[in-house]
Formats: sequence, C-alpha cells, structure tokens
Amino acid sequence: MISSVTQTGQPATAYSATAANGASSAFQQVLQNVSQVPQAEAVSGDTLAADLNSALQAAGMSAPPALRIVAGANGLQLVDDPRDAQFQSVMAANPALEARIGARLSTAKSNREAALVGAVTQFAGDRPTKAVADFLLQFARQNKPQAYSLSFNGTSAEVQELDQHGWAPLKDGDDINKDLLAAYTGYMVTHAVSVEKRKDGDDAPVVDFKLKLSRVLDGLQGA
Repeated sequence: MISSVTQTGQPATAYSATAANGASSAFQQVLQNVSQVPQAEAVSGDTLAADLNSALQAAGMSAPPALRIVAGANGLQLVDDPRDAQFQSVMAANPALEARIGARLSTAKSNREAALVGAVTQFAGDRPTKAVADFLLQFARQNKPQAYSLSFNGTSAEVQELDQHGWAPLKDGDDINKDLLAAYTGYMVTHAVSVEKRKDGDDAPVVDFKLKLSRVLDGLQGA
C-alpha cells in the first residue's frame, strides 16, 4: 500500500529550535545538490535493469506485468502486487542488488528535491516579497512528490514520482521551471493584477524564505 511508503526526512512534528537547525542543515545539503546531479545513474541504469531481470528470472518471476518498487518501512517492496513476498525473498537473497535499487531511489529523490529547490530559490531571489514567498511555498508544497518508485517492465527501469494525479515520470529542472512559470502566470491573472485583493504586508520582504522552504520540504508543521 502507498501508505507504507517512507521517505528520508524529518517527521511532521511541532517546530522547535532543534528542528530548525536540522532542517537548515539538511536544506544546505539540498542546495549543494542542485549543481551536483550525478552522471553515473544514467549509465548504470541499464545494468541495473539487466541484473534485476536476471535475479527475478532465477526466482521464477517475470515482468511484465511491470513491477513498481518502493522503499517501505521494512525495505524494498512492491506496491499493491501479489508478487511482493516473492520479490522480497529475491531482495533478501541479493543484498547488493537491493542496495543498488535503494541507492537509485535515494539519488532520484535527492535530485528531484534539488531541482525543486533550484527552481523556487532562483525565482524568489534574495528577498522575495511576502506575496511571492507565499505563492512559492504553496507551489513547493503542491510539487513535492508524495513518494518515489522504480518501475521495471522487464527490459528497462525508470524512477517515477507520485503526485495527486498518480505515478508519472520523474520531473527535472526544466519540467519544474515550466510548471512554475505556468503557475505564476495563473497566479498573476487571479491575484496580483487586482489591487483590491492585495493585503497589508504583501510587499514586505521575507528574509527567512529559505528556512521556510526547508520546512516545507521536510514536512514540518507550521511551514
């Protein structure tokens, strides 16, 4: 079940000074990742698919039907798939392969989060107004994937993300920038062009925007 999927990050708890420091530290790591997207993943992807196929076939499993592999509370598992128990046995017998799949999912999550951070912080600039900051934080909430999976059809393996519409190919920076531009265009049409709709303080600069963004990405309350 999707509800059992876990992601790396802080749990949704009341915000505290300790959480603020941890979130800020984690956020700095994300910022570093923006310009450090690994190139080896694409190269190793085909090898991973072939190795996974060999391990599955040795255990009498086949794809298609495609397997959707996620990182669950107790390790890798299949989403709503009766082959899950057999798949977990395959992973138990092939720990190195399991580690590679887990690493690929983790890398994809890091890269996807870095792409979102890069798009939002570049748009925000150094000190966005409150109105712009509120818009960008809402965009970040709506565009943070709910989960990640590795979809394997027997010949290729693709990391996908889960949003409110279901599973879809993992977005990159270009995809997010296009979504951001479209969202802001809509925002301008419905909000910014109307003086009557503006609130006191909308034009005030927000100096802690990056901290607020880190809280959104880490799922902390009050963000």
